[in-house]
Amino acid sequence: MSEATFPLPASVPAASTVGAPTGRIPWRVLFVVFAVLMCVNAFYATFAGGSDELGNAKSHVPSNRGNVLYVGLWLLLYAVSGWVVLRDFLRNGLDLCLLGVTPLAGYILLSAAWSANPWASLVPAGMLVLNIVIAAALASIVHPARFLRIFAWTNVVLVGISLALVVVTPDTVRTDINRPGLLMTGELFGAYANKTVHGMSASIAILVLLFLPGNSPRILRWPALGILTLGLILANSMASVSGTLVAALALTAARLMPRLGLVIFGTASVLSILVALSLPFIGVGEIATALGRSADFTGRSTFWPYAMDAIKERPLFGYGYLSFFNTDPFSMAWTVWERELYFFTPDFHNSFLDILVGLGIVGGVFYLILLFVSAGIFAHPSLERRCAYLLSAILLVFILNSATGFLFLAHNRMSAIFQFYCLFVLCRSYRVADPLATAAWTGRVPQPRGVVR
Repeated sequence: MSEATFPLPASVPAASTVGAPTGRIPWRVLFVVFAVLMCVNAFYATFAGGSDELGNAKSHVPSNRGNVLYVGLWLLLYAVSGWVVLRDFLRNGLDLCLLGVTPLAGYILLSAAWSANPWASLVPAGMLVLNIVIAAALASIVHPARFLRIFAWTNVVLVGISLALVVVTPDTVRTDINRPGLLMTGELFGAYANKTVHGMSASIAILVLLFLPGNSPRILRWPALGILTLGLILANSMASVSGTLVAALALTAARLMPRLGLVIFGTASVLSILVALSLPFIGVGEIATALGRSADFTGRSTFWPYAMDAIKERPLFGYGYLSFFNTDPFSMAWTVWERELYFFTPDFHNSFLDILVGLGIVGGVFYLILLFVSAGIFAHPSLERRCAYLLSAILLVFILNSATGFLFLAHNRMSAIFQFYCLFVLCRSYRVADPLATAAWTGRVPQPRGVVR
């Protein structure tokens, strides 16, 4: 145990919120806002000069790898995050969870050695390792409750911009314009990189404003919820909608039955993980049809078998991190692309499959350990229950979305960073921010604790 991570002045009572706002915006808040903007890939298509996924065309997502400004912003985020982690280390000693993920980080980097194009694999692998540093910095710089509120309000602004864009220039901020939708055709990505990130960001912000509102006045909160709900609907992402419903049901059940909260979130986490892992291996076309989607999950079940064939060829160590879908002429992905006329995506749309293809069974074991440990965030011993449950609920949204998308261990993605964030939060103790609210979720008033790792 080391000294306090967030030492408070003597004049601040022990039960107050860590890092309460003052007359000016503290640098910690600015850092979190900057990190959120980058990690949700805000204005990705804008930096890339527009989206290649317009209309009903199927093509690769535009790349910002050659954009000096966009790359510079990520380098700045890496650098500041590294400084925050180093500062925390000098003050409080070594973070054991940061040490614990070193084998996984090392293995991901090492996988570039056996990939078809080592440099092309090493660059994103290095970025993923730096994403771990970002997660560690976020866990050390502000209280999780404050991080969630900043995340929510940042995304209120981004979704609001998305809604404005769909009015001003609709055909440049949505994809699959012929696809049926509730209020309009197509899938809105707006100020985000794609409709999935848009949907998940809106979903998570809704959960935060509903279950961890903080001191935000109702005159702002309810219009914000309206903006987020409309954005979630227009994103036309059924995975985000279903994930939101599951998370909200779990939070509501835990609120109504506080003594069963741990059981509720433990069960929800295990079941969600099992669904995400097993979906490519089971037939659930009827469920998809009932949810208003095609029985093949928009073509996913037709190319999931190709991933299984690829895993059989290199079962132990895989093809190297993100190496399978390298666009090199000799890439194995061309075999898949040539067989499936409309399949030109750079992944297999299931986190577990993509990890097994890239990192093999060894990487899959690392991933499962990380996933199950991070999912234990609902049982955090010092966080007030509603905050711990909300972190778990957000992770449920990501887990359920990972069943139909490559989200975890994908570099520069909020989903992957949040998974590591939960792990680092588990390694720390936090001062109780709101004892009365905690009592409502647990049935007892907690005793104040110092903020220690």
